[in-house]
Amino acid sequence: MKAKTRFIALMAGALLPALAATGASSQALDLSGERVTMIVPYGEGGGSTIHARLLTPALEKALPGEPTILIRNIDGGGSVRGINEFHKIAKPDGRTIASIGTGTFFQYLLEDPAVAYPLPEFKPFLTSPFGLLVYARKDQGLGDDPIENVKTLRELQPVYGGANATSSDLPALLSIDLLGIKPNYVFGLSNAESRSGFERGEFTLNYDNMASWAEAVKPMVDEGTAVPLFTFGFETENGEIVRDPMLPEIPTFLEVYKAVHGEPLTGPAYDVWKALFNIRVMGSKMFVLPVGTPQEIVDVYSDAMKQALASEALQSDQAKLVLGDYPQSTGKASQVIFEGATKFGAEQRQWLKNWLKETHQVQ
Repeated sequence: MKAKTRFIALMAGALLPALAATGASSQALDLSGERVTMIVPYGEGGGSTIHARLLTPALEKALPGEPTILIRNIDGGGSVRGINEFHKIAKPDGRTIASIGTGTFFQYLLEDPAVAYPLPEFKPFLTSPFGLLVYARKDQGLGDDPIENVKTLRELQPVYGGANATSSDLPALLSIDLLGIKPNYVFGLSNAESRSGFERGEFTLNYDNMASWAEAVKPMVDEGTAVPLFTFGFETENGEIVRDPMLPEIPTFLEVYKAVHGEPLTGPAYDVWKALFNIRVMGSKMFVLPVGTPQEIVDVYSDAMKQALASEALQSDQAKLVLGDYPQSTGKASQVIFEGATKFGAEQRQWLKNWLKETHQVQ
């Protein structure tokens, strides 16, 4: 009898924190019978929409009251149109959230006059990193050594097809230039169009998000059309940039830079590259709440997102095809990444503007 009483007491002790947390969440936010709007500032078929559609069903079940989350795509201006609308209409009550991407950061940091949102004041509750891979056509006389291939490309003039210099291509363009590769550029293309042109041999240098590795890029590598040059790597909790967990055999940009130049990348060029790395890799896709959202509601969303990520649906092999092998960040960890991506000093901004003007004639 004593053992039974003790067991009940232990169980009650174990359940109390969970019940207390549930009670706290319910008090901070109850979405029973309600709809939450998620603004995705890109087209319906894009990666941000795929990412949002994967995650929101599990998030619905984890939020207090199990609301329905409706995804609203507002495309245009490299995400500026949709995020302007989010900032304009969203109340800080947990009923409107948004997915932001690299374009949201770049246009804000480059002081695009169309931007009307105070990016650093948004409240992130999820950060999904995605690695980047730069690759080239092998029929340019390239072999299997990425370092030697970069040295060869420095003597050639490869052709790069992409969107434009201030789009999500920006980190790849800067990295290529810092390595001393001087391509001919063809802009005005989507990522899919650039890749198709690369397959046809019209372009000889390209980059892709690692989400495209398995289905789009690896087949070209396997058949001998493409060779990887470098990834952007991945930053650990200790602040060390290590090889991308999805392609650990491929060197990072920083490794290749040191091998090619004989010294590590330092100074303003490194500061700008690292800031773009924070945005394009570590903060590639984020879910945010609007300006002024109370911390209690941010905590509710962070806790629900963490619970959703642990669900069977988001631990499946199918989910990993979208999320990759990258650890997802919620709560304070997400906030730290967000702050790292929004810190862009006046000196860094001017260095980047000068580089864009000198290299791509962007005023």
